[in-house]
Amino acid sequence: MQNQFSVTTSSLNLPLKAALKLIAQLPVTGIRCDARTELKPREISQTGKRDLLKALNEYGLKLTAMNFTIRRSFYEEADLDARIAATREAMELTAQLKARHLCLKIGEIPDPEHRSYSVLQQSIDDLARYGNHIGVVLTVIPIGKSPQVLKEFLSTIRSGPIAIDFDPSRYMLGGHDPINALRELYRSIEQFTARDAVRDYSGGGEETQLGRGEIVWDEMLATLFEVGYRGSLNIQRTVGENRFEDIKNAIDYLGNVAGELW
Repeated sequence: MQNQFSVTTSSLNLPLKAALKLIAQLPVTGIRCDARTELKPREISQTGKRDLLKALNEYGLKLTAMNFTIRRSFYEEADLDARIAATREAMELTAQLKARHLCLKIGEIPDPEHRSYSVLQQSIDDLARYGNHIGVVLTVIPIGKSPQVLKEFLSTIRSGPIAIDFDPSRYMLGGHDPINALRELYRSIEQFTARDAVRDYSGGGEETQLGRGEIVWDEMLATLFEVGYRGSLNIQRTVGENRFEDIKNAIDYLGNVAGELW
C-alpha cells in the first residue's frame, strides 16, 4: 500500500520546494501540484520545468496529476473563451511535466433543457478533444451533487477521454452516500482524493482529520478494490494547524485499514 499514495503539495501551505522536501520524507511516490497557484503556465520557464522534473527524480517522486481552478463555470458565456484558453495552457503544462490528468471542477450540471447545458457540453467536449491531442485526460472534480446526473453528462462527451477525481467527502457533505456514488461512477474514476469530513445539525459540515470523520474507510477501500481501481490515493488537507502531521497520520491510517487488500 505504501507505493499507492500521493500528496497535494498545496496542502502544506508552503513554497513548492519546501513542500517537496517534506513530502520526500513520507512513504509516497507521487505529488499533485496546482497550475493556478504553484506552477502557473505563463510564468514557469523551460528551465523551471526541467529543474522540477530533476528534483522529482532525485526525490523518487512523480507528478501524478495537476489541479486547476477556474473562477466561473464553463457554462457562463462571459469570458468563456479566456477560461477555455487558460485551461488549455494548464493541460499543456501537465503534458510537459509528464503527468496525464488535469483535475478541475466544472461546476453544477445545468438542466439539459437549458441553453447553459449545451454550452457546458460544448466547452468540455472541446477540452476533451484537445486533451486527446496532447495526451492529457480532463478529470472532473465533482461538487457532491447527484452522481447520476454527472454520469449522464459525462456520457455525452465523446471527442476525447474524460475521467473523475473522486473525493468521498464531497458526496457525504452533499447528502449522498459516498459508497453508492462510487459504485455509480467507478467506470470513470481515474483519480481518488482521500479526505474526511463531519456533518453538522444544519446540513453543512467541514473537513476533518482523516479517520476522525464519517467516511467508513474500510468499506471505501474495499469497494475501490472491488471495482478495479488501482491508482494512487491522493492525500489532501485544506485546513488544520499541523497539516504535515495530519497527512502522515492519514497515510498510516489508510495503510493499516487496507492491510493486504492492495
